[in-house]
Order: sequence, then C-alpha cells, then structure tokens
Amino acid sequence: MSTTTVTKIKRPSKGQRIDTIVESARKVFCTSGFQKGSIDEIAKEAGIAEGTIYRYFDSKRDLLDEVLRRHYSILFDDVEQTLPIIEGASNRLLYIIRRILLMISEDRSMCRLRQIHARQIDDERPSLSHDQNRRMAALMRNEIKKGMADGSFRLDTSPSIVCYMIGGAVEITEYSFMKTGRAIDIDKVTESIWRTIHSGMSSSDATAESLTGLVERFEQAADRLDPK
Repeated sequence: MSTTTVTKIKRPSKGQRIDTIVESARKVFCTSGFQKGSIDEIAKEAGIAEGTIYRYFDSKRDLLDEVLRRHYSILFDDVEQTLPIIEGASNRLLYIIRRILLMISEDRSMCRLRQIHARQIDDERPSLSHDQNRRMAALMRNEIKKGMADGSFRLDTSPSIVCYMIGGAVEITEYSFMKTGRAIDIDKVTESIWRTIHSGMSSSDATAESLTGLVERFEQAADRLDPK
C-alpha cells in the first residue's frame, strides 16, 4: 500500500504579506493612477482578500505613503552610503544632483505619484514628499558648508539659495519628463545644472559674477530644460 506525503505550504510572514501589498499598490497606482486605483484592484494584484489589506493599512493614502517611503528610502540609503567614499564637497554635491536625476529618469510613473503626494498636505498629516525634500536639502546644505569651510566654495555662499536653485532645476526636469516622456540625458542635464550653480560659488573665481548675472544664467539653463 502506497502512502502519499502531504507537503504543508508555509504561510507567508507578516512582513512578506506587507511587502506584497505595498508592491501591488505601487503597480496599481503607477498603472491606473492613485485616484482610479482601488483597494479591490490592489487586493487582486496581490492575490489576497480585500479585508487583508485593511489589517495593515487604514486607507489608500496610507498605502501611498508606504510606497513613497520605500521609494525614497532606496534613494537616501544609496546617497548616505556613497557620500563618505567621495572626496571633495564639490564632487559629493555633484553626485547628489546626478543621483536625484537618475531616480527621476528610472520610472516616469513614479514621477506622477511624487507629484500627487506632494500636493496632499494638511495640518495633521504633512506630505512625506516635503519631508524628504527637506531631508535632501539638509544633505546638500551640509556639503555646501563643508566646501565653504575647506575653501572650495566662497564664504559668502548662501547654502539655502543654492539648494533652492538646484531644487528648482530638478523640479523643472522632472515635470518635463513626466509631461513629455522624453528621455533625460543625465550627464548633460547634471553638467548644465552644476556649471550654472558652481560658477557662482566657486572660491577659485576671484572676480565672481554678480548675483544678477548668476540668476540670469540659471534662468537660461531652466529654459533649456523646459519643454515649452
């Protein structure tokens, strides 16, 4: 008489279930959009009951928060691990700009989610996107201050203004990519942003141009990035 061995299928852990739900939410939001994508659609993508999702997340907004949190986590983990092995404040700041542009170019659908997320602000629940932007600005300001301290950048450099200018150029680039789908030339755009910014704060330029001249050149660079 033969016997049949029954193999017990191991149930996924809580962490695995959450990972599956979040990845399914990312796919649904990127394909259908946040407004049209439903919890039911996410559950079907994950191969689970709709009620299972509500065991871990209260709403679609909670799911979007987690999708974006993990998305930003990859960026910051990479940046924070890489910066210590790059020599020179200028090189580190240049790397940060390039890495942000690379993140943008990797997934156009995520650009839309970041834009949606950035607009969802209220007093009780600030936008995670704004928190992450502030975190990135803090990293850039830190490198600018290091460059001012070691003589790489002019002592009258305003870290905040430099961060605003970099952020503005990056935002224009992302908006253009999101609207047109036209591929971003990472090296070219990085160089364009860096050349405009760096020439205004480099301590090696004893006859540095006026702030007005710098702003004019920044606007010209922004015009080249804008698809209009």
